[in-house]
Formats: sequence, structure tokens, C-alpha cells
Amino acid sequence: MQAVLLAEHLPAGWQPAKLGSRIFRQHTSVGFAAPEQLTTDGTARQDRGHTLLLLTLPDLTPAADFSLNQPQTDALRIWVAAGDSIDDGPCVLIQLQGVLMCVGSSRAAISGTPDRIQAVSGSVLEHCWLQAQMLRLEQQISERWHELDEDTPAAFELTEPMLDRRQQLQDRFRQMIAAKALLARLAPLIDCPAVWPPTLTTQAAERLREKSRLSDRLQFLRDQLEVFERVYEPCGQRISDFLSSRKSHTLEWVIIVLLAFETLLLVVDLLSSLSAGT
Repeated sequence: MQAVLLAEHLPAGWQPAKLGSRIFRQHTSVGFAAPEQLTTDGTARQDRGHTLLLLTLPDLTPAADFSLNQPQTDALRIWVAAGDSIDDGPCVLIQLQGVLMCVGSSRAAISGTPDRIQAVSGSVLEHCWLQAQMLRLEQQISERWHELDEDTPAAFELTEPMLDRRQQLQDRFRQMIAAKALLARLAPLIDCPAVWPPTLTTQAAERLREKSRLSDRLQFLRDQLEVFERVYEPCGQRISDFLSSRKSHTLEWVIIVLLAFETLLLVVDLLSSLSAGT
């Protein structure tokens, strides 16, 4: 069993590896270490990336005898599910060409011949990273629906008291843009065309995406972020218009005061000249 870290930058002590597709390697780095290192260097999923435990069982049973009802399969499913929380959903279990893959959010197990384990390992790790990114986005959006309810009135009319929440609205708008940018990065990995001729690696990746319904979840997130965009873009426009209008009103009043002062000076000068003439 090995600890696997999927992060943009690997910390010291992790053995780097090149697994997964080329476009996957452009987004993240893969590192291996002993499970004990998770406690010694304090690596956490939230700090440096997505950390999971990968269990490989070479030649657990002959390929012809693989069955989803076998006790070994149930043991793998229980072990993988033990690392997941309730919100992560059920683990994915796939039997493909003599290799058995059981994938959760923080644990994954692969059983089969060594060459087939090596062939699907990259696909499993890529799926774990995609799953982690999608779960993070789904959780962020689900936690912000009440914020959207609070901010919706500002999309139609901005009042002076709402200006106190200007920085808050800007932060929420930036968070929405960051979520859309991440979704745009994930889309080519999820909605990618089938590879021909198919290989065990590409078939494993396709089956994992299909089982986890990543394509459907990607579309759901797009629809939800579109709702946020329809609210926060007008909010930004209202704030900009309000500040611009307030500046123009201030400038108008300055001009009015200057003209009034100039008029007063002319009147005083005229009165002084009339009194001097008399």
C-alpha cells in the first residue's frame, strides 16, 4: 500500500511519478510515499493537494475467476469505503479485462496481474483527482446558495447601505470566476472523445468517468454557476454605475458651488463699482 499525493507542487520526500494522460500531467503532479509519511510531514488534502491511499493486490485471483460477489471483492469495497465520508457518495467498483478497480475519494484499490495494474493505475489516479476537484466545487456551490439569496436584490437596485458590502460582493464575484475557470480546466479531461484504438488504460478511464457520472455533474455545475453569474455580473455593474453616478453628482455640485461663488464675486465687484461711481 502506498500514499499518493496529487498536487500542483510535491513537497520534499515524495517520490515523483508520471502517470495518467499528458493533459492530466499539465494540471497536477503525482508523488508516492509510505503511508506513515502522511503523519510525519503533516501533509493534508486541504494544504497541498488530494492525498489518497492506493492498495495494489497483484494476482489476487485468476482473471477468469473474478466476480463482484467474491469475499475478496467485498473486502476491497469495505476497505475503500472506510476512508470516505457520507457526502462523498458510494465508491466506484469496476471489473474490466481481468482487473478489478475500487475507487473512493481518499482510497483506491486495484487487483489483477502486475502489467494490468500498471496499465490502469494512471487512469485511477486521474479519476481520483478529477473526483476530488468536482466534489470540492460541488461543496463550495452548495454552501453559497444562501449568499446568492442575500445578494440577489443588489442585482436589481443598489442602495447606499449596500455599498458597505461592496468588498464582500467583489470577493464572491471573484470566487465565482475562479470556480468557472477551474471548471473550464476540468472540462477537457471529462468531456474528452473516446480514444481509438481503445486500450485498457483508456477504457478504464472512460468507465470510471461513466460510473461517476462526471459528464452530467460537469453540466450541472455549469448550469449552477450560470445562475451565480447572472446575479453577480449585474451586481458589479450596479456598483460601478452607482459609484460613477455619485462621482458625477459630486463634480456637478462642485461646479455649481464654483459658479455661485464666481457670481457672488461679480455681484460684489459690481456693487463696489456702483458705490464708487456715486
